[in-house]
Amino acid sequence: MYFSRLKKRRRGQIRAVDFIVSLFLFLLMLTQLILIIINVQTDVTGSGIGNITSEELDIFGRQLLEQKGDPFWGYQKNLPNSFGLADSLSTTPLTLSAAIISRLITGTSFLITEPTGYEMHNYNNLKEIIKLDARYEFQIGFFPCLKVSVTSSIINITANIVEATVTNFQNTPIPDVQLYFYSLDLTNGDAILEEIALTNSTGGASKEYLIPSFGTPDSDHISVVIAKKSAMWGINWSYAKTGLPSSKVLAGSESNTTIWGGGINSSSILISDKIKTTSAIDNHFLTILYENSSSSFSNQTINLGTSSESNETISVPTNGLVFFFSIVREDDSYKVGIGSYPAILDQNSDSGIFYRVFGEITPSGNVKAKLSKIYPIVVRGTLMQCQVTLWSF
Repeated sequence: MYFSRLKKRRRGQIRAVDFIVSLFLFLLMLTQLILIIINVQTDVTGSGIGNITSEELDIFGRQLLEQKGDPFWGYQKNLPNSFGLADSLSTTPLTLSAAIISRLITGTSFLITEPTGYEMHNYNNLKEIIKLDARYEFQIGFFPCLKVSVTSSIINITANIVEATVTNFQNTPIPDVQLYFYSLDLTNGDAILEEIALTNSTGGASKEYLIPSFGTPDSDHISVVIAKKSAMWGINWSYAKTGLPSSKVLAGSESNTTIWGGGINSSSILISDKIKTTSAIDNHFLTILYENSSSSFSNQTINLGTSSESNETISVPTNGLVFFFSIVREDDSYKVGIGSYPAILDQNSDSGIFYRVFGEITPSGNVKAKLSKIYPIVVRGTLMQCQVTLWSF
């Protein structure tokens, strides 16, 4: 009888110990999970306790994205004492104005001189307009849904092979994306559509085409790839260095060119570009690629002579993508500035990300918390992403 009781007592003790151990392990895992969630959602840095909630961030983000501003300030010089990015009051999906987005980030495109009539909101003044507490800083950025990587290389002496890969921003390959392979002739600004192809199961596609007059200045071109899947899009470019005595090409951020597109009205845009140069310009072309009503692309080239800057008004459809290229020949090199409407491209093809931001770039001080949220948005009938970031101090 004694041993029977002892066995029962021991069995009960063992079960109690098992329960305590299991509870301890569960609480330990729960603590780790909570810490992971906190760090992922708030990206807490420095000392102090994060004091931004996801609800607060969403209220702030929707204040920026759902308001139209009164009056509409996308096309006028005088900035109103109100703010909003919306093109319509529809919230499903959030529909934003391309003209206002371009106007908002003018200052990141033209760091020295803004285009006349397109001055942007001052960040600190805007904080007062939206009544953001001094303890907070914010940033808003815009970028495509598709990330495109492009490589261009010379093969068989006279041919160029262009390889493109399309992923989302989590680097997951996207199949069945329609790719437009363009060859941009730097000698005359012509945009030549070489092929339209679909990405395979790994998100890749390639195109091989002949290079005219290989090894001479007439062979100079860059390869541009535009990706489209339904309303989603992306773009990138590449220049294949031949290794032979042809011209030097400085594209994108290397070109010392600022190029920007802003809205004049619903069917016209202003393309403004400025080239930093120390010598005479041989020629200057402006090439525009825009999506037409049949969901393909049309192109237009304007000869700007030997000017170092230009402001051109272009008629475009009310919806769809618009890309433009400023091509300048100077001595033995080409400078190619690359832009879009709305003006979100950062010209750095190495990143494959292409987006500009408005607001605080690198906050200084004792940051208590940082919280970001990405909103799907529609701009000119295309699907993009908007990231709103809020810091507290």
